Amino acid sequence: MARVVVIMEILPSDPSTDLNDLVERIRGKLPEGFELKGFETKPVAFGLSLVKAMFVIPEEEGAPQKLEKIVNGFDEVEEVNVVAMTRL
Repeated sequence: MARVVVIMEILPSDPSTDLNDLVERIRGKLPEGFELKGFETKPVAFGLSLVKAMFVIPEEEGAPQKLEKIVNGFDEVEEVNVVAMTRL
């Protein structure tokens, strides 16, 4: 089965959120077949930073929406934007 790369920007709801901890908790909630391959933090404004994360997921119907729902399920996450999606 083919795999899909999804690049997401994850904006926390509070500037004091520990982004490394948030990423590790997201990694822990991913179902089998979903992987967090890497991430970087980028400053946005007024002390707020976002996480730009690269996920590899199965190419199956509903998988991107499932990933977005998992990431949005954390109280510390204000907004999730899918920046890019491509087949591997």
